[in-house]
Amino acid sequence: MGKGLVTATAVVVIGAAGYVGGVAYSSQRFEDEMARMVAELDRSSDIKATREDVDSGWFGSTGRVEMELATGDGEGPMRIVLPYEAGHGLLSTTMQGNVKVLYGTPSRDVFAEVLGDGKAIAFDGSVDNFSGASDTTLTLPAFDWQDPESGTRIDFQGGELLASHDGGDTPEITVDGEITPFDITNGAEKVSVGTLSLNGIYRGADNDFRQDDKIVLDTLTIDNGTGQPPVVASDIRYSGETRLDPTELRYLMKLSVQDVSAGDQQMASGDVSISIDRLQGAAVYDFITQLQGLLEEAGKPFEELSEDQQVAILEKVEAPLFTMLSTSPRMTLESLNAKSDAFGVDMQGDGQMILDGADITDLTIQELQTVPGQQAFLNRLSGRFEFRNVPPMMAMMAGVSPQAADRNLVIEIDGDSVKINGTPIY
Repeated sequence: MGKGLVTATAVVVIGAAGYVGGVAYSSQRFEDEMARMVAELDRSSDIKATREDVDSGWFGSTGRVEMELATGDGEGPMRIVLPYEAGHGLLSTTMQGNVKVLYGTPSRDVFAEVLGDGKAIAFDGSVDNFSGASDTTLTLPAFDWQDPESGTRIDFQGGELLASHDGGDTPEITVDGEITPFDITNGAEKVSVGTLSLNGIYRGADNDFRQDDKIVLDTLTIDNGTGQPPVVASDIRYSGETRLDPTELRYLMKLSVQDVSAGDQQMASGDVSISIDRLQGAAVYDFITQLQGLLEEAGKPFEELSEDQQVAILEKVEAPLFTMLSTSPRMTLESLNAKSDAFGVDMQGDGQMILDGADITDLTIQELQTVPGQQAFLNRLSGRFEFRNVPPMMAMMAGVSPQAADRNLVIEIDGDSVKINGTPIY
């Protein structure tokens, strides 16, 4: 009896010690991951990340992650504040909190102004203690907000985003989400946005990454309030693929609309695919990083600077700018399809334009301020686009008979010379 009691007590003590040890490991692993994440964010050129009011314990931790983003305007920076509470278990750590966006000096809570009192964007996640894999759900609350100046009203019904991290050494984050249908009104005018679905995959680091985005909007209805049938676009799809490595930046965009109708009348459908490639990758990263730093110092967006200030900034980044173009970047219209039974349109198109990058690093921003320098830059452009079965009005504007059986246009670009079907127009 005595030995059994001792044995049972020993088992309980050992088990309790193991549990406490496991929880302690969980707490330490959480702290390590949070410190690593904040350090990675802080390394970004346009983000200053810190962790404040940290209280770490074996069974729970609290704190606040703050990220300051330069906005480049005179109202001050934007701060994203994430207060959190974490609970540490043997196998995983859970975390809850909300998102605040503070803007300007003095700062104001942007979301609170729109969402109203007692509402916030909330997050709820878990992290596997051993693999580091995590899932975080971001919940967007419903709100009804009206702009006091324009009278525009947004009746938002909420949404949810799920972000997952695989826990690997090379970061890979997937994002899936859905925004519930909502309305935007102004007087009798109304825009109804249907269900919006989001999907994204993000891999790698700042200067060596892959990003894939997909957005699907099931319907978009526009009613101008005049009593005419509203215009309804259905099955609107966007996809984007971005690849950046030290050798090249590549981007591919696809956009399609299955149908645009007004009442019972089908008006149009179409799709377009465009790619940009052959931009020198390392120089792209250097150019963006340096430009962001200079705009942060200037305290204004580039377009709000004076012409002299813009030129001065471009002179400071001209080395990565021209190196970025030295690999002869290319823009390709992979495909264009536009169809409308109502207007008798069934058009297709494709083509490409290239900027010759040979010896372009010998150029300077000052040269491009002169007419000869601008002409020399234009002379580097060449391209050819072909559009088949163009609409009658477009054919007439290009000098082709609207009644012609062959309404095809070939646009050729050679420097500042532009030809349509062999006839110079510029």
